[in-house]
Amino acid sequence: MNKLYFLGIGSGYHKSEKNTSAYIKNNDTLLLIDCGETVFKKVLEKDLVNDVKDIYLLITHMHSDHIGSLGGFVGFCYWKYKIKTMICFKDKEKIKNYLELLGLKEGESFDICDDTIRRIDSLKLEFSASKTKHVDTMNSYSYNISFDDGNDIFYSGDTFETNFNVIPYLELGNIIYHDACLNDSEENVHTSLRVLSEVIPRRYRNQVYCMHIDGENFIEEARKLGFNIAELI
Repeated sequence: MNKLYFLGIGSGYHKSEKNTSAYIKNNDTLLLIDCGETVFKKVLEKDLVNDVKDIYLLITHMHSDHIGSLGGFVGFCYWKYKIKTMICFKDKEKIKNYLELLGLKEGESFDICDDTIRRIDSLKLEFSASKTKHVDTMNSYSYNISFDDGNDIFYSGDTFETNFNVIPYLELGNIIYHDACLNDSEENVHTSLRVLSEVIPRRYRNQVYCMHIDGENFIEEARKLGFNIAELI
């Protein structure tokens, strides 16, 4: 089964689970999803950049728990390993301006792609971005990752909706990593367990891995409902 490995699975203010970020590493290539405030430290602890030649970084949106250590990561990859990070984000000018304010130069330490679909041959996959609903102040994106050998992955990013037809996707044996929380208030900008349960029948919930979690008893409550939890590795 194709899967993601996680450096953190928590919401922005979770005390112990760290900022949500996932990766795939294979064939001298690292694909990282988001780079929040706690992520660069985890990259260093796991020595993820060692033996890597190409780095792709998918950004879901620009909240600090998703890009808070982006500048440190990009600078480290360039200055220590001479690797230019390929940042994939639809709002190209915004992420460019952000990194330039940190003293980094496009074309030197990073490039930006805003492709709708992009292939990474070394990982034998392609990914596509789609706009989703999170907050009114910025755009947010989910990603679908399609592997050459089948069993795709949907990565929701931060969202209060599931922005595609879930059931046919799960019927094919695919995996979903989805934003989930205990908070079920009307103004919530994330997906509550109640909402996720209404969208996904119990027979498919073992294919759904909750991430960006809140609350100390979230894991227990999610498992009671039949969902899996994205695991820190």
